[in-house]
Amino acid sequence: MVTTRAHYNHLFEQEAQRLADIDFNSSYCLEVDINSIVYHPVFLSTMEEQFMNTLAKEQMRTLVKFSGADHEDVVKWLCDMDAVFDRAQLQMSNKYIAVQSYLTVTAEKWFRHNKSTISDWPTFKLEIIKAYQPLLNQMLLKMEQRRQLPHESVLEYYVDKRQLCSQADPSMSSAMAIHHLTKDLKSTLIPHVIRRRPITPSDFLVMAQEEEKIQLTLNGLSYDTKHPQNIDFNDDNSDDTIAILKRPIHPSSHASNYQPRTTPPPQPLMNSKFVYDRSAHLPPRYGSPNSLTSFTSRQCYECHRFGHIAKYCPNRKNFQRGI
Repeated sequence: MVTTRAHYNHLFEQEAQRLADIDFNSSYCLEVDINSIVYHPVFLSTMEEQFMNTLAKEQMRTLVKFSGADHEDVVKWLCDMDAVFDRAQLQMSNKYIAVQSYLTVTAEKWFRHNKSTISDWPTFKLEIIKAYQPLLNQMLLKMEQRRQLPHESVLEYYVDKRQLCSQADPSMSSAMAIHHLTKDLKSTLIPHVIRRRPITPSDFLVMAQEEEKIQLTLNGLSYDTKHPQNIDFNDDNSDDTIAILKRPIHPSSHASNYQPRTTPPPQPLMNSKFVYDRSAHLPPRYGSPNSLTSFTSRQCYECHRFGHIAKYCPNRKNFQRGI
């Protein structure tokens, strides 16, 4: 059967008339109290419920009280309070009751004086912001003075700076926000971020974090180059001086090839047979680190060589025979 347009319109009118004839009991709707609707989280076990209750208590203990001092940021304090209250799954009415315990000094006096006009949580937030929100010039000054600290991450700086920009000018454009974010960034990151030309604050965050990771990697490679970790400090062969001193000595071959010279060049202490024997049998006479240097600097007045004295001169007998 083909349904024509006229037949379709007729069916539509019949259905509309049927729905219009339905009589709703309005008295039942009036009896429903919307304030009695409370959200109750569903827990799968008693242990899970106890854990969530304990977690909520711990989070409530971390909250800071607000006194209304000039250095306190009422907007940030409210955001922190609201976030913890939401994690603890508090309802609006319970938030209003709980926040009163976190007011102290001037803020507590203010609430007591205006309690009659503050009846719920949204009204409380509006009124306390009006009372303790800093002046525009103070917010601008705070925004201008906020700079990235030497050991502060880009993400931490970005979140704090963006919040200050929003407080100083809620309708601040993306270009102006990027300007404030860039000029107070670390000096090592500024040229790299400017070169990449971020369009939105989100682009700025992504680019700045990428440049931050690159610099951290380069700094790590530079540190490894300057401070190698795989050097064997017990390997004495790596030092040429130590290798020379550890070179084996052959006194017999040295004595057999020995030829006296009139003006011989200075020789190291380790090449002298008599000095070697003396150091092996006699106790050390020099306790200072420079004892070796001072001993090799001595010159024999018989043969005029360095490294020994006349008493131990190997040519002493030759000189005596000549006399």
